[in-house]
Amino acid sequence: MPPKMPLWRKLMGVATIFYLLGATLFLLKAFGALPTSLMLLGVGFIAIGLYFNVRAMGEMRR
Repeated sequence: MPPKMPLWRKLMGVATIFYLLGATLFLLKAFGALPTSLMLLGVGFIAIGLYFNVRAMGEMRR
C-alpha cells in the first residue's frame, strides 16, 4: 500500500462505519429492542454513509 492513502479510500472507510452503526440500530429496532427514535437515528447514519460513499465515488473519478 502506498504511504499516502487516497482520499476516496478514507471516505469509503468512513461510509462503512456509518453503515455499520446504522444497520445495527435498524436491526435492533426490527427485533423490538429499541425505541423508534433510535431506529430513525440508524436510518440517519445510513443516509450519512451514503453521502460519504457518493463523495468517495466523485474522488475516484478525479
